[in-house]
Amino acid sequence: MKIIKNSEELKKLVDENKDLFLKNEDLCIKFEPTRKEIRDVYCNALFLMNDNQRFNFNGWNFTGGDFNGGDFNGGDFNGRDFNGGDFNGGDFNGWDFNGKKVSYHAFFNCYGKIKCESIEGRRSPHSEPICLDGKLEIIKPEEVGKKVKIRLANDQIFEGYLEE
Repeated sequence: MKIIKNSEELKKLVDENKDLFLKNEDLCIKFEPTRKEIRDVYCNALFLMNDNQRFNFNGWNFTGGDFNGGDFNGGDFNGRDFNGGDFNGGDFNGWDFNGKKVSYHAFFNCYGKIKCESIEGRRSPHSEPICLDGKLEIIKPEEVGKKVKIRLANDQIFEGYLEE
């Protein structure tokens, strides 16, 4: 796996168009690059995270394998699995999607499943989301402020409220 820790390391790997070509490699970027630093990413799997947090994709397009990070704020996604936060992009073509809020341009296509809190197409007209072999599942996040009880292994019970 290729690990990029900062902007200086990234600058050495992108071409003159700010595109990153690591077609058969896994890539871990341990900071959040800006749109001025990176445009298109081509790699096997992309991890936008360090030990403490996930980072957002702010480039143009992702083409490759799996996406593991924060929000996708880019153009098109052409990959396998998406495991991240919100998708605010162009079109999505992948295997499985696991995220939060989805806003896509015209097409959102999966071979497997789509699991998210909400999904909407921005273009009029747009295609409804497609799951060829799976299904679209809208999940509801736990309600903030909901009272919960937690029983620890020693049978001690804590009560509290869910926070954001």
